[in-house]
Amino acid sequence: MVRKYFVIIISVSLLTGCFPSKRILEDIQLVSAVGYDYHSKNKVELNAMVAIPQSGEDVPPISQVFTTITHTSKMARALEQAESPKPFQVGRLEVALYDNRLAEKGIYKLVDTLQRDPALGRDLYLSVVQGSTKPLLDQKYPLSETPSKYLFQLLQQNMRSNIPDSNLHRFLYTFYGKGMDPNLPLLEKQGDRIRVKGTAILKDDKMVGQLNLEESFMLKLLMESFERGIYEVKFTKDRFFTIQNISSKAEYHIKNVKQSPAIDIVVKIKGRISEAPKIPVSKPPLVEQLERATEKEMSEKINKVADKLQKWKVDPIGLGDLARSRTRGFNFKQWEKQYPEIPINVKVDVEIVQAGITE
Repeated sequence: MVRKYFVIIISVSLLTGCFPSKRILEDIQLVSAVGYDYHSKNKVELNAMVAIPQSGEDVPPISQVFTTITHTSKMARALEQAESPKPFQVGRLEVALYDNRLAEKGIYKLVDTLQRDPALGRDLYLSVVQGSTKPLLDQKYPLSETPSKYLFQLLQQNMRSNIPDSNLHRFLYTFYGKGMDPNLPLLEKQGDRIRVKGTAILKDDKMVGQLNLEESFMLKLLMESFERGIYEVKFTKDRFFTIQNISSKAEYHIKNVKQSPAIDIVVKIKGRISEAPKIPVSKPPLVEQLERATEKEMSEKINKVADKLQKWKVDPIGLGDLARSRTRGFNFKQWEKQYPEIPINVKVDVEIVQAGITE
């Protein structure tokens, strides 16, 4: 019995040493967003935003940006400590931004430091910014308490409906994977607002092209199933209607992979008419016309997006990975050589399941 109690005491003592040391929030600076700007060939400017809590009830925190220039982000963080009365902690980091000049030259080294930090989650958002990241972080926004919270919520809700889903984990998966390429949200500052401009398309870790917001929506239809998209369709010269998709799904048909590959993609959309001024949507024959009009317009625009991706020699959809998974003895080098010239035909199949609340 004595030996049993002795073993229990030793086990509990050993386990207590496994818990991380406690950190009091008042004694540290929590970095919630970082921005990297191009400075010179071998140097970057790191902008770290911290939210400083204020005393009193319902008093929003004050945001402060610390800036330094160095060769590596870890050294930049150490230099910024020289200006801060409290040590930095990055465990609450939610957003990492890269200016477009850095994105064009390559961001892997800066992303690599994030994946190597055990304090960071793999679900933090990465984004490319049109212009410098510092003005974007160093401003008060009426729509949110801090820039980091504004950015996080902005990216989160747009990924549900407008742009492809992306975070650190997805970036690393597509960067290291074969037959696929990364994409990141593209942001820009407009006065006291931040706007999602579209999607940055990357080859390896370098931005090679940009898609606007409408094109990003088309890319999202090709990449993932989602339920909250809204799209406006031109019906006649002066009549428009809006369709909100209840569900969407893309089906891929890849033929003759080893010899002369061709790809057919069918995007199936079930939606409802959310707005249709001057259009009597209660008539079934007219609903069929709306379906055909949506199919025609969206098919044309999605095919143009696919053409752009082939022109840039990038594959954010992951068609190469799909072909590999369905082909024994798949040759990646041959596929990459053929990819820009592979016939890709996208067809949209629309079913309107609701024509409005008065239906």
